[in-house]
Amino acid sequence: MNKKMVFGVFTLFVAAVVLLVACGAPPPPAGFAPGQRSEAYAYVHGGYVGMAVVTTDDKGALSAHIDEAFLPHTLAIVDIDSDQWTRENTLSYQVRGNEIFVARHVSYQGKPYRGVSVGTALAYVAADDQGNPAGNVLLDLEILRNQETMARWFHGIQEGAFAIHQSFDGDPLPVTSTAYGGVTKRDSSYWSNGSGLGWEANMNAIQDAVERIGPGFQLDEITRGNDDRWRLADVVTRATASDFKDYFGLVQAAVGRLKMK
Repeated sequence: MNKKMVFGVFTLFVAAVVLLVACGAPPPPAGFAPGQRSEAYAYVHGGYVGMAVVTTDDKGALSAHIDEAFLPHTLAIVDIDSDQWTRENTLSYQVRGNEIFVARHVSYQGKPYRGVSVGTALAYVAADDQGNPAGNVLLDLEILRNQETMARWFHGIQEGAFAIHQSFDGDPLPVTSTAYGGVTKRDSSYWSNGSGLGWEANMNAIQDAVERIGPGFQLDEITRGNDDRWRLADVVTRATASDFKDYFGLVQAAVGRLKMK
């Protein structure tokens, strides 16, 4: 190829670029589209329904919010020393050597379930019209089945969708609070103090990391330092929670549903 041909090809390339610019060709995507909201749910921390909500403002800047809801084994806890609860209408399970008493009969969205002991653990199974266990329908699995069922549980229990009963045919007693406060961790005092940052401070630190550093990291880029603080590539976060990857991944799932500019 001689010099004239090379120059001619280069001239055509430049002309094509100029033409695209002149015609208003759209630039490549840059950031998130403004005014969006997305949610994601997952089983987290060994016993909760986790929720991540991400939003974008009018400029496309990302904000994140993490919370988690208690599952039946926590919401059904009762005071065995009260007059209403006895060993006949309760059962128990073990947590770190402590015996926890729960209502034997519960309902969710009007459907009855009966508690059964599984070793030192607890499960609620669907009950028949006599209040006896029927089939193998486990309440926890019904809740955790998919995004829709987890969302329904997370929001439903805040409106009284889960209830305990002093007997199978007893009146439902909707559970809208716990010994910790609310039915979600953000609305309770659970793990707000003690050693380390605590749950709420850790969630705030993860949210801050998403907003300040970004959500686009692979698992092998998420590491924990000797100081227990988590790192996103080379950037150190304030978070120390052992389940950092689970919560960060939950936020990533919500972010994955957002549209780009």
